[in-house]
Amino acid sequence: MSEAKRAKTKKNTVVKKAKVTREDARLREKPKYRSFRMHKRVKHHAPSLPNSYKLMKKALRLMWVNKKPLFFFTLIYGALFLLFVRGIFNPINIGDIRFEIESSLGEGSGTSFEANRLVFGQLASTLASGLSGEQSIYQIMLLVIGGLALIWLFRQHQAGNDVSVRMAFYRGMYPLIPFLLIVYLLLLQLLPGVIGNFLYTTVVAGGIAVNGLEQFIWLLLYVSLLLLSFYLISSTSMALMIVTLPEMTPMMALRRARELARFRRFSLFRKILALLLFIGLFFIVIVFPALFITAWLAQGLFLLLSILTLPFAIAYLFVLYRELL
Repeated sequence: MSEAKRAKTKKNTVVKKAKVTREDARLREKPKYRSFRMHKRVKHHAPSLPNSYKLMKKALRLMWVNKKPLFFFTLIYGALFLLFVRGIFNPINIGDIRFEIESSLGEGSGTSFEANRLVFGQLASTLASGLSGEQSIYQIMLLVIGGLALIWLFRQHQAGNDVSVRMAFYRGMYPLIPFLLIVYLLLLQLLPGVIGNFLYTTVVAGGIAVNGLEQFIWLLLYVSLLLLSFYLISSTSMALMIVTLPEMTPMMALRRARELARFRRFSLFRKILALLLFIGLFFIVIVFPALFITAWLAQGLFLLLSILTLPFAIAYLFVLYRELL
């Protein structure tokens, strides 16, 4: 590698480089938790993870140094998203929704703000619901294909290789089956939280839990099942990055992800939760004020952010994964 190319690679390197351990190196014995015994908290030997704000800045910088391939990726992914998922000829009619909400609310000083709040909630609900069966399948396919392409793109660029969107879509698809198996496992691990939400809403809305104590007990059950889901997916989400490595199987990826998350699950959980909060904050700060200007501007910004959410989420998870190494 020439000096100019080495300097350029060093300048564009954003994520932390992985440590390479020699085969003959002496490894320190790893501490273990023993059930039903009192002992001190076991800390991870590596330095603590950066805070969520620093991870977000690194993710945005990673996107910036890959701005050219990401621009073409956004064009391709956005066109497919509008064509197969959202529908070019069947867009969300925000004007009619807003008119119906304002008519039902009546006139008043806070009518406009309340109407915009309800319209924003209606828009947000279309991300996960309001899609037909075919549109949901297309959305999952685009998320999987786009996620694989982005992981390959970020990894190859940080390794100092020249990358393009075409190469990302061609060469990044080879771990498709292992990646899909990890995605299915993630969906299964979300079932405890879904079951807890179903039980809590059914019990409270159906009038089964009447007094405050009963509702509190069902709420504790719901929170416990939700925390169980987050505990499981905290390490499995890192397996999405590991399983795309060459010669990697899903079981090997899960074992390595579990080792990376050992004694750091709570910190990892907080970083993943912060990602969801960042995405929600972006939508609120950008889309909600646009509703006071014009509905078409808000709809355009909403669709743009919906398309850019995938690159930002993959970049954030990739940076978080490299920080764990």
